[in-house]
Amino acid sequence: MNPDGSLIKLEGIHKWFGTLHVLKGVDLAVKPGEVLVLIGPSGSGKSTMLRTLNLLEEPTEGHVWFQGIDLTDVRVDLNDARTDIGIVFQAFNLFPHMTVLRNVTIALRKVLKLDEDEANERAMKELTHVGLEEKAGAYPGQLSGGQQQRVAVARALAMRPKLMLFDEVTSALDPELVGEVLEVMDNLASEGMTMVVVTHEMGFAREVGSRMIFMDEGVILEEGDPKEMFANPQHERTKLFLSRIL
Repeated sequence: MNPDGSLIKLEGIHKWFGTLHVLKGVDLAVKPGEVLVLIGPSGSGKSTMLRTLNLLEEPTEGHVWFQGIDLTDVRVDLNDARTDIGIVFQAFNLFPHMTVLRNVTIALRKVLKLDEDEANERAMKELTHVGLEEKAGAYPGQLSGGQQQRVAVARALAMRPKLMLFDEVTSALDPELVGEVLEVMDNLASEGMTMVVVTHEMGFAREVGSRMIFMDEGVILEEGDPKEMFANPQHERTKLFLSRIL
């Protein structure tokens, strides 16, 4: 835990891609058990901010504190620290030549050095968790997009993370498959998993989020209780954004 009681914290984060200033001094703290939802227009910096949380994007300036460790310190073993942070992307990133079970166990065996039996047992538990235990022997190409995304969630959960990051995980799915992935995320939230979620799914943001942030042009313009922000946004830019998408 960080000294202020947060699980993860961004301090003064700037990110430049060449001459493009994508994040402009972002500060953020996420408490254990919180479901933080990030919304905003495309190009607002949401996904970049999410990816700085586990240093997939290295900040140009600023610090990332996770469980009391400064991940931006060059002496920190990032790979070790990252084992406590699960991340699920828009693309499923499954290995097509491996079964579902092997996709979930590969990091357990290679990174956590679990033996085969222990890895398989843990993988099957998480596949059951996401409702896919009967697909353990299937290959990704035999699954729907929604099922593949649920496998990706199971793979992240099998590492027993303290924090889960979701980067627009439903945006590549057919509309009728979105619900099954959101249901898994809803269940995780109700189990107390700390989550940071970049999403365009406003129903999920309103009902499942414990706090919502609206970003635009690399800064946090507004944050608060999701239901309150939907009902009564304070910032003009938030009002405009929500009026266009609701």
